[in-house]
Amino acid sequence: MSAFDPKAARILASAKTPGILFGVALDEERRTLYGAGMDGALYTLDLSNSRLPLAAKRWTLHDNYVSSLLLRKELLISTGYDRKIVWSEKVTGKVVRSVSAHDGWIRKVATTPDGSRLVTIGDDMRLKVWDAETGGELASLMGHDVKVPEGYLSGLYALAISPDGRYAASGDRAGFVRVWDLNSYLQIAGFRATDFYTFDPVKRARAIGGIRGLAFSADGKSLAISGIGAVTNVDGFVGPCRMELWDWRVGKRLNVGQDKHQAILNHVVFSKEKWLIGAGGGDGGGAIVFWNGLGATPQAAKAKGHLQSFVMDAAGTRLYAVGHGGFQIWSLN
Repeated sequence: MSAFDPKAARILASAKTPGILFGVALDEERRTLYGAGMDGALYTLDLSNSRLPLAAKRWTLHDNYVSSLLLRKELLISTGYDRKIVWSEKVTGKVVRSVSAHDGWIRKVATTPDGSRLVTIGDDMRLKVWDAETGGELASLMGHDVKVPEGYLSGLYALAISPDGRYAASGDRAGFVRVWDLNSYLQIAGFRATDFYTFDPVKRARAIGGIRGLAFSADGKSLAISGIGAVTNVDGFVGPCRMELWDWRVGKRLNVGQDKHQAILNHVVFSKEKWLIGAGGGDGGGAIVFWNGLGATPQAAKAKGHLQSFVMDAAGTRLYAVGHGGFQIWSLN
């Protein structure tokens, strides 16, 4: 098999859906890709079809935007702006369980590697832990301020779980990161990545930017952050796409990767080859950005539209993204 090569990144196919998709999940065994978004509905792609895939609308998951989506065994687990976590059968769409989870929009859901627990974050600025099997709440953790230092409302956007399932990290609009021990349910670390946050007291008095993506390294020692650098035009939300690498235990920034491409990176992961891959978009169009974490300039590939989230296949050579206009499938070798 050909090796991972960021310079060879190219789009293989795309499939349109109405509006924006925010959540994505991949079932490699059934060769099915799931996406869900602003209309509350689930869309699927049959990846076994040799022709360009066509997106099919399946069923409605939520009353409003579906913000995040994952696959656990035979069930899809989704969160939405209706403040609910919903478990539904991946083949029939039958709702197995629905839980009112947060006092505000739910932004993200993630699962521990063993699949036993779920972690969610919401606009109530809480991180919550759930029994993935029963839907029972295990912990509700408050460590992020409701308002940014200048007094405007904050937001809790980013979530990651360490590969060993021991830690969860959360990131907010003002650039604050909190790391939680999922055994004791205590906050064990915290720091601020200030360069992801812009406050303009003159034109709009707005608190903008924030941490949009988080990812632990394979050894759990480093934490990658993605978002947007200093915003120079608050009306157009114009700023450079940005990634940072931190030693989260001591709150030390290790490296910075910033590209002139005008975009916000909504999602970031570590590839098998230890590259950081981020996806997003902005006034400069959609982008998939690759950074080796060593301080070199990131490499950007132009996407068809602003991307919200993505998953990678087990081999690490295919990237399945969702965003404005639907699905995109990329080759990375």
